[in-house]
Amino acid sequence: MRRFLLLPLLMAVSSFVLAQNAGSTPAVITIPVVVHVLYNNAQQNISDAQIRSQLDVLNKDYSGTNADRSQTPAYFANLAADCGFQFKLASQDPDGLATNGIVRKYTSIQYFSNDDRAKSATNGGDAAWNRDQYLNIWVCNLTGGLLGYTSAVGCAAEKDGVVISYTAFGTMGTATAPFNGGRTATHEIGHWLNLRHLWGDTYCGDDGVDDTPQQRASNRGTPTGERFTCGNTAHGDMYMNFMDLTDDASMHLFTLGQRQRMRALFASGGARQALLSTPALQQPSALVKAIPSVAETTLPSSFMVVYPNPASETIVVDINTKEAVSGKLVIFNAAGQPVLSQQFNSNHAVVSISQLPAGIYYLRQGNTGSFVKFMKR
Repeated sequence: MRRFLLLPLLMAVSSFVLAQNAGSTPAVITIPVVVHVLYNNAQQNISDAQIRSQLDVLNKDYSGTNADRSQTPAYFANLAADCGFQFKLASQDPDGLATNGIVRKYTSIQYFSNDDRAKSATNGGDAAWNRDQYLNIWVCNLTGGLLGYTSAVGCAAEKDGVVISYTAFGTMGTATAPFNGGRTATHEIGHWLNLRHLWGDTYCGDDGVDDTPQQRASNRGTPTGERFTCGNTAHGDMYMNFMDLTDDASMHLFTLGQRQRMRALFASGGARQALLSTPALQQPSALVKAIPSVAETTLPSSFMVVYPNPASETIVVDINTKEAVSGKLVIFNAAGQPVLSQQFNSNHAVVSISQLPAGIYYLRQGNTGSFVKFMKR
């Protein structure tokens, strides 16, 4: 099992952003997240609760409030940082519609690798949302023991984000020991925020951060005590750092220097500065025209079927055409407000409605102008 950085970080970008004054950024930087769940079977279609468990880990790890922070040895404790980041599931999708920040998509692909197919709708994955407004996380079945990988800062926009195995995401459900502490995402998002592995991805290399001791290569498993490599001084490797490769239970800190490097991306001219003004966390306010009468909105049952109806947690949408269809399903409340949207790529889609209040709703496929009525209880 391993964590993996897809591309070498762009040193020109790194040098530039580190030269900026990070003092102009907010004390706490809030990053909107969209989680693309790619599933080939029911097990891979992880629950909303499992996704929320991962967000909880991220918010603790990046604020230095994780409980296992107390395990940091005294000789490194003064370097441990509150990095000043929080992560929230998006409230608004790229079209300005309400979203719960989770996209669920069935895929015929049984295994993904580090070739970015997960980020391509035409290759069985799901397209990235605008990287200037969202952190894209794809959760899928990764092959070859791969836990996750990350794009480089400055990569092509459609490839920007993090891919995580469904067996290493969050702290419950399908998350599997020893990688069931949510630290794979903490580690990979560290790369997304311009951190390198502690050994600089070369023998006794440099990660570009002054307060992380030089080390020979990655540490694995659950090391204890002082571990000296590369002739590093004082207390040896900082193997409990999130940017090493130990088991989840053994990693629990970022340093002050790593904090500075990450936050520099959000300073004036920084590669991720645009995220500071994203509308992704705002509640959509635009109204569409009033929903027509029930008689006008109901599509022939031979075209689109929604069941169960009433429903409480999920609805299943079957579109009865001979040709395969894809696009967007949009749910409106009784006032005509769009409250939820989801991409689909087949004639059969499962939509989570657990976050919606009880009431009457209308489902529309794309911009067809016709609706199917259902009840949330």
